[in-house]
Amino acid sequence: MALVGAASVAYMFKGTLWDKPDPYHYKWFERPQELMGGRAGAQQTRNIAEKIEETGADMVIFWGSQSGTAERMAIRLAKECHQRFGLKVLAVDASDYESSSIAQIPASKLCIFLASTFGEGDPSDNLHGLWEWLHTTSDKPLAELKYMAFGLGNSNYKHYNEVIKVVVERLNALGAQALLPTGLADDAQGETEEHYLEWKEKVFETFRTQLGYTERDPVYEPSLKVFEDESLEPIDLNHGVPAEKTSDRKTNSGMSAVYSLPVRNTRELFQVSEHRNCIHMEVDFSEHPELKYKTGDHLGVWPINPDVEVNRLLRVLGLTSRRQIPITILSLEEEVKVKVPTPTTLDALLGHYLETCAPVSRETVTSLIQFAPTSAAKEFLTRLSSKETYAEFLHSNYINLGRLLEQATPGDGAWKDIPLSFIVEILPVMQPRYYSISSSSVVSPRSAALTAVVSDTVFPGTNERIPGLSTNYMLALRESLEAKAKPHPHGLTYPLNGPSDVLAGGRIHAHVRKSTFKLPALASHPIVMVAAGTGIAPFRAFLLERARMQSIGRECGPMYLFFGCRNANQDYLYASELSALQSQFGDLFTLVIAFSRPYTGKKGVYVQHRFAEYAEEVCNLLTEGNANFYICGSAGMAREVLDTVGKELGTRMKWTEDEVKEFADKQKKFKRWQQDVWG
Repeated sequence: MALVGAASVAYMFKGTLWDKPDPYHYKWFERPQELMGGRAGAQQTRNIAEKIEETGADMVIFWGSQSGTAERMAIRLAKECHQRFGLKVLAVDASDYESSSIAQIPASKLCIFLASTFGEGDPSDNLHGLWEWLHTTSDKPLAELKYMAFGLGNSNYKHYNEVIKVVVERLNALGAQALLPTGLADDAQGETEEHYLEWKEKVFETFRTQLGYTERDPVYEPSLKVFEDESLEPIDLNHGVPAEKTSDRKTNSGMSAVYSLPVRNTRELFQVSEHRNCIHMEVDFSEHPELKYKTGDHLGVWPINPDVEVNRLLRVLGLTSRRQIPITILSLEEEVKVKVPTPTTLDALLGHYLETCAPVSRETVTSLIQFAPTSAAKEFLTRLSSKETYAEFLHSNYINLGRLLEQATPGDGAWKDIPLSFIVEILPVMQPRYYSISSSSVVSPRSAALTAVVSDTVFPGTNERIPGLSTNYMLALRESLEAKAKPHPHGLTYPLNGPSDVLAGGRIHAHVRKSTFKLPALASHPIVMVAAGTGIAPFRAFLLERARMQSIGRECGPMYLFFGCRNANQDYLYASELSALQSQFGDLFTLVIAFSRPYTGKKGVYVQHRFAEYAEEVCNLLTEGNANFYICGSAGMAREVLDTVGKELGTRMKWTEDEVKEFADKQKKFKRWQQDVWG
């Protein structure tokens, strides 16, 4: 389901700006050097100590990343350590090396661990090997290891930064020496970037004072080479189609291939949609019999950057006339992977492969100063590079790279001296956005429905707005498919036919991602569902599947759905469907709606309040009936609901807090309690 950012500066520095990102996206692309025979036959060691000796590295940064944020930070930190202190630094995927070899790292070398926490305090997929080794190793094999650590988390979640805390605890238990208190980033208010910058300055202070490293003025040193090659034919190029995965699928085993899929039966779900939109969209799988999904899975949609932002960046870089010229991107450093398909064109690169609309970090503002074309631009960027000034600036300005450069010095080609390698290095790679499939694979096996609220953040007192990337693209597509095609309500345009017209006729690039958010195997098993907003999506699928089971004679167990909306006349999604399901199921289905902004003058209520009204019945189902319990929606809502559930269980079962926790942990272990939450 779509993620809706808060209307604040917090929105600008979310770990990723929109929706659910795909982990290890870089694994999808071959390295050009390998494709061209550069290092195809080289034997890569999995012993990190050997790699350090082989490369002459002074330091290694291990990253564990689910969305790509920790990976990008590790690469940035490695680069800046080299630029400012002349250090040779390896930024490595923790899964690329045997964890036990960390014990062989010489005492003269330094380690940094960057790790994200997601879900129920879970490590990222690529950190599982290190996680297991840390938990199964004893004695003091790390007595020679000096390290620093930084975690990425969100305090809206119960297990805030649990992963890095546990990693540090185990490192210390195994004898490692921390040179600095662990840094913790909190994305609850969108401050991940600022927390990282604060921690980074402490790292550099440690370099200067404890380790005696000499600092120098940083100068940009490219890690990539980007050059035009007009000898290439169109057939040789990647025009913007998402690249297929490589043979290394260790972190993507739950992903299907990416397909061009027709879109059918789109409609507006909000009853009043003057300023807000919610899209129902059905994606047709019938052309690809091998493409399958199961109820509860996710669909990853590959967005396209809006024309206005692509054109803006090309214009300010002075590259508009070069947008279709073939370019090749090569790595200049062994440990740096080319993160986009190559060869390609600037049009494909900025339109499809990079997040051209991504927010700009304060660190990027600082790094742009060296390329300032005028003294006024240099002064503008220098002023913005302070924490307080930039925070204030973001309160009323929608900023991406093109917009920032345009504000600093407008005009065609004003920033023509910025190396293209710099642009490729600082812009994030395009990520698919994930949506819970809101249809049942039993009822509609060849069609997957999506339910997505269009994400727009409007700055108070201004006409400035931040359009969500994927959902506004989907809105433009939906409007184009109307009987009388309409423009996007805010004038955004997109190359909807896609690269080489592969999306002509109303298609999107998408793939299926498996999920563990599933119905019980037996339809007779009771279920309790709690949703807010588009969190209704998987539960619509669950109910449609149960209805089909009942229609063919299967016994269905009790079902409760607690659903939070603003009010009945605006965003009560699938109201008529839910009413029809109530009629079909009868007493088996209890539908409880919580309106937070009712028009009637009544006080607004939230799902946790309505849950308390049904506490006796639901607690009996959860304990005696062993019901499956699901929550889908915002992390804040989920936390409130779980607190309410815990209190009610404690009161009614006369359990202590520890007993409630023990019960909840047991249910989660056996997948009887599940959450799909965000923000």
